[in-house]
Amino acid sequence: MEQQDADTLIAEEVSAAGSFHPDGVNTPRFLKGFPLSVWNATIKLQRAIMILCGIALTGLVFTQVITRYFFSMSLFEIEELATFSAVFLYFFGISHGAWERGHISASLVELILPKGRPQLAVEVFASLLTVLLSAWMTVWTWDYLEFVIRRGTVSLETGIPMSWVVAVIPFCMALMTLYFLIECGMRIQALLTGKALS
Repeated sequence: MEQQDADTLIAEEVSAAGSFHPDGVNTPRFLKGFPLSVWNATIKLQRAIMILCGIALTGLVFTQVITRYFFSMSLFEIEELATFSAVFLYFFGISHGAWERGHISASLVELILPKGRPQLAVEVFASLLTVLLSAWMTVWTWDYLEFVIRRGTVSLETGIPMSWVVAVIPFCMALMTLYFLIECGMRIQALLTGKALS
């Protein structure tokens, strides 16, 4: 009984923590125990990486401004590292945004169609299309990573293997596809039951 209460508490914490849509985030309701802990850890890791990359990006840009305008020198290594930090920040941001359902949407469905099943049906269609496009892009990014590894590309100034930087793209795209797939399943369930997602 205590374990069940603890699992419920964790699920409620994940559904609410840092989300603009407390009951609508893409955390499957069936997750319990260890799988839910792994899920929570993945979300927390994404947030930690975004915070660290944001701090690093700010510090690197600030350092570049100081060295360029006060010491009349430009450190190209800083520009590369700032770019790499931005790539990590952006891609972890899109995966976390997909989990949170925080992506911008320009939908007129709510204005044109009556509430209920017609709106839900269009949302399911849009969600399926999103999953398919996201999955296709994920496959494409894995191919791109394979190409970068095969070429053995390194960055010009720092000599960092570009595969280390590019690897974040398919990883985050795969996470985003997973979150969109879960959302799609929730929308299909909402269509079948006639209850809109919160």
